[in-house]
Amino acid sequence: MACLAVALPMTGGCAGFETWPPIEPGDRIPNRDEAAIGQTMTVALARVIQDYPPRGDSDQMVAINLPAPLVTEGVYRRVARDIETELGDQRLVSPLTESRMNLPVYHVAGVRIRTGKAEIDVLRPVFGVGELDRAELTNDEAYEGYTVRLSGGFRPWRVTWVERFTPGIISTPAINPIDQGASSDAEPAPAAEEQAADQAAEEPAEPDQG
Repeated sequence: MACLAVALPMTGGCAGFETWPPIEPGDRIPNRDEAAIGQTMTVALARVIQDYPPRGDSDQMVAINLPAPLVTEGVYRRVARDIETELGDQRLVSPLTESRMNLPVYHVAGVRIRTGKAEIDVLRPVFGVGELDRAELTNDEAYEGYTVRLSGGFRPWRVTWVERFTPGIISTPAINPIDQGASSDAEPAPAAEEQAADQAAEEPAEPDQG
């Protein structure tokens, strides 16, 4: 379980093979299927969150921690929204941010996708709300592991099997918080120089004193 593979569908009906985390330093993902990665993580996380909710209030918000090499910020936010849709009105789900480190965190620890089959490794906290500080968020003994097997691809992804592991079997991934104030859907703000130029263009020119 130390090295968790990622096999991503290639174009033309063939299946590529890459690994995440990488076995070799040069390993990379040249043909990333962003849609399949986001969809499989969404279904797997929703299943684990629903079946193994955090201790405490029934409506407790949870955070998700997705691997930086696999997802953009837009995918990160979309997965959180889609998990809420999968769960209905049961629970609020947030991408992990600096201000939400105290929430119960569900991690994606590994992704393997190949020709309509997928395995997603998910970690869920075994402690209650507020019992872990930031330094302990990657403590292997603080999480119980699950490998969620799915089928899909040309049809919606669905769970076919969930395998459960004792704490410490699946290693906890690095923390990957995103900027809480940023929004992937927002238009980028113009640079300061452009703002100054626009303001100058709007101001009336002073009359010639000569």
